[in-house]
Amino acid sequence: MQIQRLRCSLLFLLACAVSGGSSCAPRASTTPLGLGPLALAEQSALAEQVSAEKKAGGGPPKPAPAEEAPAVAAAPSEGKKDDGDTTDGDQRSDSAGAEPKASGKGTPAFAGLFAGKDVAIYRIAGIPERQELDDKAKIRIESDSPTQLRIALINSADGSDMCELSAEIQGNSALLDGGQPCFSSEGEGAIHAELTSGTLTLNGDRLSMNAEGTLSVALAEEELEGDLSYSFKGKRQ
Repeated sequence: MQIQRLRCSLLFLLACAVSGGSSCAPRASTTPLGLGPLALAEQSALAEQVSAEKKAGGGPPKPAPAEEAPAVAAAPSEGKKDDGDTTDGDQRSDSAGAEPKASGKGTPAFAGLFAGKDVAIYRIAGIPERQELDDKAKIRIESDSPTQLRIALINSADGSDMCELSAEIQGNSALLDGGQPCFSSEGEGAIHAELTSGTLTLNGDRLSMNAEGTLSVALAEEELEGDLSYSFKGKRQ
């Protein structure tokens, strides 16, 4: 049966070839041809791939987010450094507003009682030079202010004050004010003396004093003039 059909088909094709094929060509179909076997196979494979991806990742992969530019650290504001440190400008302002500190050592403590030796030398024209030595001499110093001193030369015979002098402190020394009376006496041959200059120097607990002055001596109807020197070295008691 199949051989007979195949023979009929061959005879039909042969007749079409002899006649030019115009009357034997099949009419064009108006029905869409659809997808061929290869297209169907490709669609099936693509559907299976999409299904597998959905099960594995929950859907098609999302596009990677655009890479963000690295954040730029904000520059520290003027007037502040890291960890809250002030800038050099603040430090300059602080240093400019701060009062300068006092430098060097403070004023030495002159006040106190000092004991030692002194010598007074009297020089009068026409009279031999006279020296008075005292190995029990004492000087008492009191302070009226940070710069002013009161100095008392003590009479070692009875402990009374022979004279009281004023001086101004200058560093480790003190300068006597000029024209201060001292070493004066009364009666016949009385001496009137004034200290015109002098310096006291304190070195630790040791005090030294050197002074110069003028003097006058009244003898009967004559008055003699001269000068004197005084020096003292002692230790704080």
